[in-house]
Amino acid sequence: MVSEYLSTSIQAFQADCHQLCEQHYPTVHNRGMRENHLGKALCRRIITTLQQDNIAAQLQQCQSKDSLAQPIFQIETEQFTVWVIAHRLLSANIARRNSLIAAIEQTKQKLNPNKPQHLVLVADHWFDRSKASKEIPAWWLGELPANALDYQQDGVKLLVPNSDLPSQLNDAFGFVNGEHQIHHPLKREQDDKTVYKYIVLTAYYPL
Repeated sequence: MVSEYLSTSIQAFQADCHQLCEQHYPTVHNRGMRENHLGKALCRRIITTLQQDNIAAQLQQCQSKDSLAQPIFQIETEQFTVWVIAHRLLSANIARRNSLIAAIEQTKQKLNPNKPQHLVLVADHWFDRSKASKEIPAWWLGELPANALDYQQDGVKLLVPNSDLPSQLNDAFGFVNGEHQIHHPLKREQDDKTVYKYIVLTAYYPL
């Protein structure tokens, strides 16, 4: 049941992202969204979905001594806990990817073994000309997206990395049965066509 709430929330979050992109123009078009904007928007959407089914939820942001750490949000209900990690792939390099793994490790140390726990990841990325940038979709999904040609028409020729996030999460934490998705919230003003050079990425894992 929780997976259905989260899947519904993530789908509705696509429209929220589109609105966020409009509200924070031109910042989004230059650098993408800040982690707090992404994380809080997704958390609000999850809480709204839960409230529609009369499930009370409390949201708090976990504090960290590291000012550069990824924001980690905790949504607490009587029955379960949802952890949301917001990650900004301003750069696509290995260090930025590894910082997401480190944030997940930090979150794992906070898990309550007496209550079902769920993990949601959210990130965004503007493509650049680097090899690492072109690897991000396949790294996130574990394979090239089915619409890879759409990216190519937008000037981005996607590449396959040596490792991928689903495999890394399985190797490091034993995570399985994750749902990884890529969203495209930006539209061109002149023709309303999808902008593939900017992506929002989500993933969900029952822990």
